[in-house]
Amino acid sequence: MQRTASSQSNLYIRLRTWWEDPQAAVDVRRWAGYGALLIVIGALMRTPLVALLGALVAVVGLLLRLWWDHALRNLTYERTFSGNRAFYGDEVTMELTATNAKPLPLTRVDVMEGTSPLVKVRGHTLHRSTDDHGKNLNSMFSLGMYERVSHKYTLDCDHRGWQMFGPTHLVAHDPFGVNQRSMVVQDHSGVLVYPRMVPMTNFVVSARQPLGDMKPSTPLVEDPMRIAGVRQYVPGDSPRRIHWLATARTGELQTRLFEPSASPVAAIFLDTISFSHLWAGQNSDRLELSIVVAASMSRQMIEAKHQVGLYVNAPTSPRSRSVRILPGRRGGQLQKILEHLAMLQPAFGERIEHMIGKELSRLPWGATVVVITSDVSADFQRSLLRMARSGGAKRFVLVVIGEQPVLFADIRKRFSVYHLGGEEAWDVIQSIHLNRI
Repeated sequence: MQRTASSQSNLYIRLRTWWEDPQAAVDVRRWAGYGALLIVIGALMRTPLVALLGALVAVVGLLLRLWWDHALRNLTYERTFSGNRAFYGDEVTMELTATNAKPLPLTRVDVMEGTSPLVKVRGHTLHRSTDDHGKNLNSMFSLGMYERVSHKYTLDCDHRGWQMFGPTHLVAHDPFGVNQRSMVVQDHSGVLVYPRMVPMTNFVVSARQPLGDMKPSTPLVEDPMRIAGVRQYVPGDSPRRIHWLATARTGELQTRLFEPSASPVAAIFLDTISFSHLWAGQNSDRLELSIVVAASMSRQMIEAKHQVGLYVNAPTSPRSRSVRILPGRRGGQLQKILEHLAMLQPAFGERIEHMIGKELSRLPWGATVVVITSDVSADFQRSLLRMARSGGAKRFVLVVIGEQPVLFADIRKRFSVYHLGGEEAWDVIQSIHLNRI
């Protein structure tokens, strides 16, 4: 008997809590009060229709409260893409799926997908978001009992960087259009669009650079990664070249012989500062054209078996200040370079000549330093000349984007200088031909 009384007491407490819940958007007490009032009036006036209307009001209020309690239960939402990486000009399919895994149908669910500012959805207009600087992709779902509904959209990848989606706001409306229940899905995902790449009609890096896998007609240096054979040790040989296995086998010191070979090693330094002074601002079109040149050059050289590295004086995220990718051509090197170029954020970081000075001694012997810039000041040229004099066997190539530069005579003698005018926009140019100055 005590257990029965206790269970009845708990049931009463739960019902009372549910009845008086202040967070509920549907005040079931008010609906029940209106219904009871109409029933009393109908009874006093002996009008059955008024009493029936009162009962109907009470039932509608109860149903609305039950809908409010259970509308978002077992409602799931997910966003998927046909790929999370895309090249410029590609099309990516995005699928939005809502699942209602309960016996309560949802006649209308409004979905507002938060997007980054550069997202473009084919055939749909994105509305400006009131929460931040992004936009919203609005859609609507109608879900029956235990039903899953999907909508597909096509994304036009016509600008580098992340096309991000999220968070997502879902608003469910009751069948009478009286109340609504909302939820936020904190899921962020998107597609990283690589920068635009176009063919280059000329190379700026000579094929006669030391160290690599391509044999030249005239050997330059020995490649320590390729062993051609062994010979007997002679005084003066480096102890590092001793072949200990062959020495143990023959009983005499043996020295490794390395195969001479050559392949270009290029370190691309991309200058994202388009003006000499901060107050002059940033030329975004010229910056994008410089990124197109860097991406196109990296792809073409890596496909030609070059070792390529990338150094940029701009961040790819709030946590980074610059990009430093060591020269290489292993699998994934081009993808790594393109990803960093895609995520570059315009910023006034370290001067590119300072960055070159820090990295110059770390580059492989005989590497070519390719500097892509649109700001060739007198101080910048003097810095390059100092580094060229102290750079040993390193070769310097200067690629100027924009106006024709005024160069020192020593720059013309010591450097291979190329120029690309800014007449053609980065999203229109079909091929890159660097004019030798």
